[in-house]
Amino acid sequence: MPESAVQHHMTRRSGFPKALGILRSVLGRNRELVIELSRRELADRYIGSALGGGWAVLAPLLTMGVYVFLFGVVFPARFGVDGSPWLGAALVLAGLPPWLALVEVLTRAPGVFLANRSLVRQVVFPTEVLAARTVAATTVAWAVGSAVSVAIALLAHGFSPTMLLLPVLWALQLAAMLGLSLLLSPIGAWLRDTREVMAFVATIGLFLTPILFMPATLASLPKAAQLVIELNPVSHMIYAYRDALVLGRIEHPWSWAIFAATALVLLELGAIVFARAKQGIAEAL
Repeated sequence: MPESAVQHHMTRRSGFPKALGILRSVLGRNRELVIELSRRELADRYIGSALGGGWAVLAPLLTMGVYVFLFGVVFPARFGVDGSPWLGAALVLAGLPPWLALVEVLTRAPGVFLANRSLVRQVVFPTEVLAARTVAATTVAWAVGSAVSVAIALLAHGFSPTMLLLPVLWALQLAAMLGLSLLLSPIGAWLRDTREVMAFVATIGLFLTPILFMPATLASLPKAAQLVIELNPVSHMIYAYRDALVLGRIEHPWSWAIFAATALVLLELGAIVFARAKQGIAEAL
């Protein structure tokens, strides 16, 4: 049996056939194209500014700095945080960089095909590369923010073995973000309002997660508010990051399971929707 036929047979028998096909494209044969296009997107995003691409590093550093100052210096006690003055900042920063990366994908993915009409209309161009590029372009700011959150966690309580689980969470989040990009990019080509809807979701979404709530504050919220936060899949991502980065123990095992399942389902769902919509994207533009 030819190698290509073997790979096709294995893909069909796997639990996530469409997702594996997308991953083989963006991480395999088209990997260099994804990297180059994401590099160009970052360069174009800051074109004309004095610092250029340096803003991709400076912007998350400034954002993290504000939260470190507020939650670690100005008023940590108001949020029910005892012990290290860095603990409040560490709890917030555990979830903030992942959230900001997720928001960037939510707000940019719906417009990616509209902004690259000429590429999409080329018959031989692998359009899934554009969805993957949206995710790849977020990794610079996300990496900077994650480095700051790790540093603040080390200041708060030192090293804990659960920090070694962070690469697992990063991999799951990349899968979730790629799934969202694959899902939203073709929808955005057909429904031009998708970008505005996602911008609204991003605006209110921060307050529907536990990112800005300390554990004591979260427990004091009305039951209805607690239920809304618990039903939000993003909340479980935040709980998992807090377990690994700050708490030093798996305090929310169900959140880890829910986050993993959500990420894998999103990746496969996005790949299925993308595969079905792919042929009609050029006509929609």
